[in-house]
Amino acid sequence: MSSKQLSLKALSIPIFFELFLRYLSLIINTLMVAAYSNFLVGAMGAGNQILDIFITIFAFLSIGCSVVITQAIGAKDKILARKVIHQSLFLNSILGLVCSIGILWHGDWILELMNVPRELMSQSIIYLHMLGICLFFDAVGIVLASIIRVYNRAYSVMLVTVLMDGITVIGNYYVLHYTQSELFGVGLSTIIGRVVAIIILIFMLVCLLKFKPTIKEFIKIERDVFNKIIKIGGWAAGENLLWIIQYTIAFGFVASLGKESLSVQTIYFQISLFIMLIGQAISIANEIIIGKLVGAKKLQIAYKHTWRALYISILASFLVALANFIFNQQTMSALNLNIELKELMIPLFTLSIFLEVARTFNIIMVNSLRASGDARFCFYSGVVFMFGVSLPVGYILCFNFGLGILGVWIGFCADEALRGITNAWRWKSKKWQDKAVV
Repeated sequence: MSSKQLSLKALSIPIFFELFLRYLSLIINTLMVAAYSNFLVGAMGAGNQILDIFITIFAFLSIGCSVVITQAIGAKDKILARKVIHQSLFLNSILGLVCSIGILWHGDWILELMNVPRELMSQSIIYLHMLGICLFFDAVGIVLASIIRVYNRAYSVMLVTVLMDGITVIGNYYVLHYTQSELFGVGLSTIIGRVVAIIILIFMLVCLLKFKPTIKEFIKIERDVFNKIIKIGGWAAGENLLWIIQYTIAFGFVASLGKESLSVQTIYFQISLFIMLIGQAISIANEIIIGKLVGAKKLQIAYKHTWRALYISILASFLVALANFIFNQQTMSALNLNIELKELMIPLFTLSIFLEVARTFNIIMVNSLRASGDARFCFYSGVVFMFGVSLPVGYILCFNFGLGILGVWIGFCADEALRGITNAWRWKSKKWQDKAVV
């Protein structure tokens, strides 16, 4: 493996900007709609949350795909890498199609489950249905981006995301200033951006990476290859499903507090996603490197590399969270929030200094364990702390102690911190060293 393949900096910088720009498409929607109407921000909130949740679902196959491919690259097994690419694309395409149909068919039921206020329901349904169409393209795009990224084309993926967001911004501006379509038009802009991105990513896979897809390999599911993907992706999916259930329940706690708390939850969740991007980028870059090192049987180097990545990411996340706290007034002014929403949101800026450091700690350790093949342990730690800590603490502080939305987010913080410590202990124990799938 070349030094370029093992450079945390060379991988994490373009991955950061790619993730930043990908999340920016939803943040752009929130900002532009907030300037247009605070009411519509609340209406689009549930749709954005659901899209974020489903993107997490789609990521499970891309996680299994990228880990197996990186280990195959480390082991110099090109045939296995090719088979994994075919099967991951096919399976995620089917998953995306099923999820899209489910949202279009029963989206209103999901919104009722999340306690969306009645006055926001009609606009929420319109926006959710448009995002439901996006789900298929996101499912395919996430796997395509993961494949291209592990072959050291992270900058190319970043540029595609720039184009996607540019299309979204232009479309949103036109919709909100020159039409009456409101959230329908915002959703349509998002769809068009996704479609263009998918077309370009497919072109890159075929022309830049010289990958020649065949129908036979797409639909032929080989048990051995499938099991390797699922051994990582299945447990990752389980952990992500736990997070979805946890977050949906917590979202219901907040929604029951009223539309003001719901709007704050919607907006600050997007801010929180932005803050965690640095830790997320470093963790994905480290995951790629650890997978290649494990595939090449360089386990001691992998062990030390994760600790180095952890120290760097914690420092970076702390600085970003601190800056977010210092400039909280400017952020809320840019979002055009009223006094009531500002009062609800201010405590979250303080909490984020602790939450984002804890979350980054956890993300780095989880991705390292997955890259080594030890995804099962991450699932079990998720069961214990999401449902044994996050939700009980959040509920008690929210309702029994009257902390409202702040109590729910303290529950998130407790979960991330304790889970991060537990996963770090697992990495230090080196029990992951015999879990490789290649």
